[in-house]
Amino acid sequence: MGIFIYLVTDKQDFSSLLTEIDLILAKVISSLVNPQEVTCETIIATRQHLESAKALLSPVLFPNQTPEVARWSLGMEVQPPGVKIVFFRESQGLIDFYPLSWSLATGTSDLLPCSQLEEYLINWLSNRDFSTDSWLWEALERLEAIIITDDGETPTDDLKKALLRAQLIPSDRLSSLETAIATALAYIPTSDQPQPQTLLVIEGKRETTTLALLEVPPQTCSLSRQAIALSHFNYGENTYEQAILSQLIYPLWRSFLPLSPSDLTDTNPLKKSLLAAARLTKLILQEESEFTSSLAGHTWTVSRRDLNKKVIAPYLDNLRQKVNDLLEKQQKSLKDIDRIIFSGNFFLTIWPYFLTEIQQEFAGCNLEAPNQETFSPAIMGLGRLCLFSALRGQKVNNA
Repeated sequence: MGIFIYLVTDKQDFSSLLTEIDLILAKVISSLVNPQEVTCETIIATRQHLESAKALLSPVLFPNQTPEVARWSLGMEVQPPGVKIVFFRESQGLIDFYPLSWSLATGTSDLLPCSQLEEYLINWLSNRDFSTDSWLWEALERLEAIIITDDGETPTDDLKKALLRAQLIPSDRLSSLETAIATALAYIPTSDQPQPQTLLVIEGKRETTTLALLEVPPQTCSLSRQAIALSHFNYGENTYEQAILSQLIYPLWRSFLPLSPSDLTDTNPLKKSLLAAARLTKLILQEESEFTSSLAGHTWTVSRRDLNKKVIAPYLDNLRQKVNDLLEKQQKSLKDIDRIIFSGNFFLTIWPYFLTEIQQEFAGCNLEAPNQETFSPAIMGLGRLCLFSALRGQKVNNA
């Protein structure tokens, strides 16, 4: 069965064909009649409707043309504690995105808890209305690969087992790709370029910061793992909040709290409340230069100046050292880097007020801010992986 349930069998009788196309175009018009309500989902739906109309007309307009067989893959971006699922359709170098969505007990979300993935896949395959999502039948028929992002922090063994149990694909077509590399692929041009391009990806995660240095050749599709070096250090979003607590909040509260510094990392009943205060401090200092609050009659003040000095500066010192180590290992300097790409939830939560310090640290470099679109750079990169076939197989040079 193909992607569309309607097949053109009688080229002399166009009445039913025109009726079908009219219905498809009516859906397109309906999707775009209120521009202020157009979302990423309506744009995707509109594209699918237009593809349906094109597929119905092609056998009539080009009866002797051999239809191209599209390539399908499935990408899964692991973002603890959930996973985002997107189908990719590649045809003539163009890639379309087909995200899945689901309803959870708390409402509708595009991020599925890892613990519910297997149950969701079984129910989804059993109850899916293929006549409504006609593209899905072709996607499952022609699925060539499933790629999972590997953030280096989240175990994916259970996820892979669930996918194999769902029998979506043979085990040899299931693979993973480092998140930082997937992010880089979103920014690499698919057409050839006059000279090599050097990219540095800095991916901020929960517990770690990962760096990927890529030397992209003039023939971009030939990018290989030998041209990629990875490194990381143990500092991420959770570490940042812990530093706010230990460096800013605890010194102000220690005179009236029954805690020692070691208690801040133990299972102390107050730890959750203290970390909540650290997160609140992080958010407020993104908007205000300082703020004053009180606890049990005690007044305390935290300023952005203290945050920069006691928390951000040490992090930047670590980042600078790791970048320098990676560049030295690859026999490059900062001026050799054409673009520095910041990505990941850690940078999303501290951008843009963090930008001033970053610009000072990497003065003269072309900086790419964290992407907040519906499709993250990592998802975009997974979709484009089919254009970089040389990346499969060998391991990356890890620092």
